[in-house]
Amino acid sequence: MKEKLLEITSLSKHFGGNAAVSNVSFDVEEEMILGLIGPNGSGKTTLFNCITGYYPLSSGSVRFIGRDITGMKPDKACRLGMVRTWQRVKPLGSLSVLENVMIGAFAKTRSPVRSRNIALERLEMLGMGGLGPKAAGKLPIGLKKKLELARALATGPKLLLLDEICGGLNYSETQELLETIRGIRENGTAIVFIEHDMKAVTGLCDRIVVLKSGEKLAEGLPSEITSNPAVIAAYLGAGYGHA
Repeated sequence: MKEKLLEITSLSKHFGGNAAVSNVSFDVEEEMILGLIGPNGSGKTTLFNCITGYYPLSSGSVRFIGRDITGMKPDKACRLGMVRTWQRVKPLGSLSVLENVMIGAFAKTRSPVRSRNIALERLEMLGMGGLGPKAAGKLPIGLKKKLELARALATGPKLLLLDEICGGLNYSETQELLETIRGIRENGTAIVFIEHDMKAVTGLCDRIVVLKSGEKLAEGLPSEITSNPAVIAAYLGAGYGHA
């Protein structure tokens, strides 16, 4: 039986009098891929920011690898093995691709030689081995997304939180990236995956959590979520699944 890696309990985040996330709970087991879906503005990225320490919680708790990390700063959470990507990728454009990924590796090592070796391994893993010297700011969006992923992987995560990592990619780029994500899980990393492409979500995820207006609307297997009347009404639309 898989151990619980991440435990979110009654998590809420208020901005003034507005509840962006309200009383959300779910668990992520080792080597699981959990999808997080919902309409725009439903609180998905805010939830990521709370889990990873970018926002303080209004209430609730976050446990990771059996430890209460509620309120822990992102750099410390990263060193424990939790890292996230960003929906809007912003590489350090004046640095090379290799240098960008080395920065991620420095979360786990102070050795420039070791950092460089880790970065080269991650770039090779993502099919970017020949791009190390290239300026990161000159990459097209598809490669910037891969660079964002390589930089996160260089930290050696136990849990990887992906915020619309496929956004802006064409079909072939998306399929390639999804295969990479499957490989990451097979190597032992659990993943929480925000994505609007339902084919990608249902084909990739073990379980899915649905948010609506900051609250958890549903949780279950992909087949349960796609047949859930409340999810269809709130997010998927009445024509979902019909030709």
